[in-house]
Amino acid sequence: MKAPLDEISGGVRLFIRLQPGASANKLDGFFEDVEGRGRLKAKVTAVPEKGKANKALMKLLSKEFKIPASQIEIIAGETDRNKTLFISSEASTVQLEKYVVTFADTPV
Repeated sequence: MKAPLDEISGGVRLFIRLQPGASANKLDGFFEDVEGRGRLKAKVTAVPEKGKANKALMKLLSKEFKIPASQIEIIAGETDRNKTLFISSEASTVQLEKYVVTFADTPV
């Protein structure tokens, strides 16, 4: 499985599998798509209408990674469960990589 993030110029590209309408807002392990791309699974209670689930995702990631939501941008998959995000800032790159490595080593 490919890693759920790629370091690129100016930040990190993060691959997400979003489940809207869940019972809680949380990160919930990893998912491998049909192309073998690893995706970080995120669950949000918000419904997928008028951008509510996307806003909840931004808030969740901001809280989990301790970075401002303004540094997170959806660059692909605005209306899809599979999303590609760009997280700017080199400081967040190191923090995010540590989080993903720690999360990957934690049994789910």
